[in-house]
Amino acid sequence: MYEQLIRPGPQADGTEATMAPPTHTTTAQAALQGTGAIGADLDLTLIDTRAATAHALQAVNDRCEQAIDVAAFVARLGPPIRQELARWVPPHRIPRAVEVFRECFVEEGIDHLEPLPGALELVAAVAARGRRFVVVTSRVPRVAQAALTACGIEASAVVGGVTGVDKAPAISSHQVAVYLGDHELDMEAAQHAGVPGVGVATGSHPAEALLRAGAAWVVDDLTEAAELVGW
Repeated sequence: MYEQLIRPGPQADGTEATMAPPTHTTTAQAALQGTGAIGADLDLTLIDTRAATAHALQAVNDRCEQAIDVAAFVARLGPPIRQELARWVPPHRIPRAVEVFRECFVEEGIDHLEPLPGALELVAAVAARGRRFVVVTSRVPRVAQAALTACGIEASAVVGGVTGVDKAPAISSHQVAVYLGDHELDMEAAQHAGVPGVGVATGSHPAEALLRAGAAWVVDDLTEAAELVGW
């Protein structure tokens, strides 16, 4: 955890301590402990999709006779798949490459998915408090829902096919109070939606980069967020 929460509690003289003065960090933590909906990215925030993505990309290379640098692609997870494929695949072959990628990801890669630390606990804590859990992701809805189901993650709503600031309308329309993500683009989305962004350092972006991108708070993984929601 990159900022420490100051929790109220009894003092030596029997009085109650108060919360620290409001800051970006305590605003994010308060939103996690509040009553509003909680939003989250999918890839490398809730689910480790690296192995599944690599498997699907290798299928694109094999079936479409491409030479995608799988390691480089996976290291950049976050932007839309079509946009990333364009770095290696000629424009006229992208539709077929996307089709093969999504088909292989859902039918074969799904077995390679794993929920990241704290993801299941966070979803359970949100449900136990009667709150809504909204997933906003660059993955298309069909693929996103398949990945969530495979990992036992139940969302109140899934909005797919949006990245960066294009996530902001979905965050706002679903009345999300705080948005969690591993990517700098997720922090930009939260800022544009006017809600605190919580950076999750389970992806390829370090805490410092997430803070520079506007994160109000950065956690090592979702375990800390789950504990706050359930507190």
